[in-house]
Amino acid sequence: MSIAAWMKQAHRNAGRLVALGVLQIVVGFVILLAPLAGGLAVAVVMGVAMIVGGVARLVAAFAADSFGIGALAFVWGLLVAAAGFYIFTNPGVGLVTLTLVLSMMFSVNGLTECVAAFHVRPERGWGWMLTGGLVSVLLALMVWRQFPLSGIWLVGTLLGVNLLMSGLTTTMIGSAARRVTGTV
Repeated sequence: MSIAAWMKQAHRNAGRLVALGVLQIVVGFVILLAPLAGGLAVAVVMGVAMIVGGVARLVAAFAADSFGIGALAFVWGLLVAAAGFYIFTNPGVGLVTLTLVLSMMFSVNGLTECVAAFHVRPERGWGWMLTGGLVSVLLALMVWRQFPLSGIWLVGTLLGVNLLMSGLTTTMIGSAARRVTGTV
């Protein structure tokens, strides 16, 4: 695609990008105001995704040429679909599970970054890497220390912040596309 064609397409979609970005910002703020509702929504969507994945695995099990492979796929599909149904019908359990998984992820990520920082020392930026790792470990400790209450705010807050930042980015891209193409 030529630059002229890209700019023409950017011009056509600039308004949509700005509108989408503003919508993301609004939804992000709403979720930040009600992080429990946002977290429960994430758990429900996760449950639905697991149900769909489990059912797909069950269907694939019947299409397998071998009983051994098909039986294993069937059992796995059944387990995933059942777990998804349980999370869908009990989103609080899914929210608690997600909180624990995120806390573990922050811990592992932070410790890995800290170790990596000392491996790249004295190169430029190693201190930032160490700081990022320490912040991740501190966040994990904060979540773990407040568990299970942290389940009320963590997932929803992370979703809200993500939507807010994504919305700002999308809005800025749309605005930049308008400026580049000469429309305001």
